[in-house]
Amino acid sequence: MRIIEKNTALVRTLTPGEDELLRGFVQGSLAGPRLLQANQLLIKIRAAGHWLACDCQARALPILNVNLNGNTGTLFLKNNPGTAEHAPDCAFIKDEREAGRPDDADTLPAAWLAPDTPLRLISDFRRAATGDEEARNVSGDTRDQHRLLSLLLTLIEASGLNVYATHLKKDLTGQFAELRSVASRYPLIERVPASNYLETRLDMKHMMMLKARLRDSSAFGNHRRYGLMLDCVSQIKTRKVYNERNEDGFDFQGHHLLWGGSKTPGPLLALAIYSPTSAGSHFYELIHVASVPVLSRGQLFPVFRDEEREPLKMLVSLIDWMASKGVRVILRRPVIGGQGMDALVLSSDQDRVLSVSLTDRPVGPEPEGETFKRYADFKSLDTFRKYVAGFFMRGRANSPTDIL
Repeated sequence: MRIIEKNTALVRTLTPGEDELLRGFVQGSLAGPRLLQANQLLIKIRAAGHWLACDCQARALPILNVNLNGNTGTLFLKNNPGTAEHAPDCAFIKDEREAGRPDDADTLPAAWLAPDTPLRLISDFRRAATGDEEARNVSGDTRDQHRLLSLLLTLIEASGLNVYATHLKKDLTGQFAELRSVASRYPLIERVPASNYLETRLDMKHMMMLKARLRDSSAFGNHRRYGLMLDCVSQIKTRKVYNERNEDGFDFQGHHLLWGGSKTPGPLLALAIYSPTSAGSHFYELIHVASVPVLSRGQLFPVFRDEEREPLKMLVSLIDWMASKGVRVILRRPVIGGQGMDALVLSSDQDRVLSVSLTDRPVGPEPEGETFKRYADFKSLDTFRKYVAGFFMRGRANSPTDIL
């Protein structure tokens, strides 16, 4: 068993003792101190934003993430949808289900997409019933539509945009460079990297540039030609995408896929498919659009609800302040593989971990304990700030309440 980054890079291999510990954990044979050790190991893996790769298959590694059962507040290992299957005799072949969850929970649209596997985000044109003409294919298959949102979330996770730390922060150019780098590992179809047909600025000039590359390309063969537009936009409504560079907006034909299923005001990180509307046509349009709310135009950290933005900006400022005092704190938001999309995890280099929710009302059942706090339970933003500072600065020479 290995600990890996979201982009599948190796962090380290588990020791034989750790491997045995996790096998006992999934088999339910641990108790007392051994169960506590297993939970502590899983908490560290989850807090670091890492995943586990199982060695039971020689050619492809099954991937697991550390999940939190919202009903019981306990940790469990969950197999990532879309990754390799475990060997029949592997101890990790099954994952725990939360009480009351449907059996098809793994079919939810937000699934991690494995790199180096053709995305096929839009269906090829189909012939009409007569066989003489090809039908327009605007809506495409539902699964294709959901894969666009999955791709956007995968790009966010793998590029580290869902992580904030003072020593890791990048400017907007650097953040888009990370997104483009990750996109190079995801082919639109066989041997056609998404980064080759990706524009990170939504305006007429860049749409025409992408159209020209697609029109002149021979890489797609008989497949439908398509590219991707990725940008931070102001809002998406009535099948139009608006940004600061165009008051009239850009039309799109298909569906708008929202992270969390609820519309949230901008800014939004939006990913759109750009393709001809019919076979043989030289007229290109935006088809489907997926979006994730972000903290600001300069910081593409994902936001679950608009109400989070003020306390999130406070946490970012607080993390910078604590870094100036010699305490490194990392803020993470799991956007794939977690049941509570409103969950944020703060961890320090002193092995302190605090989970927080900034939404006004719970999205689902919540764990109990001193390592989970809800912003709505505090009297004010200042009170919440002092609590978080105290949690991580405890034991330091200076009292945070005297400085903040």
